Amino acid sequence: MEQELDQLGERIDRLVQAARRLAEENANLRDQLAASRDANQALQQRIAEARARVESALARLPQPADSAG
Repeated sequence: MEQELDQLGERIDRLVQAARRLAEENANLRDQLAASRDANQALQQRIAEARARVESALARLPQPADSAG
């Protein structure tokens, strides 16, 4: 009976350690996800700004002469 309790205690210790490792890994992954989302948002902003500059530059270009006439 004592051996079974020792084995059970060891299994519980391993499970607790595994749960702690998983919780730490989960926290790290959440941090990485937040950083990736921030980076993605910054890139999306840069793309929007570049698009606005391109559209502004295109709007300033002279219109081609109508060659249909």
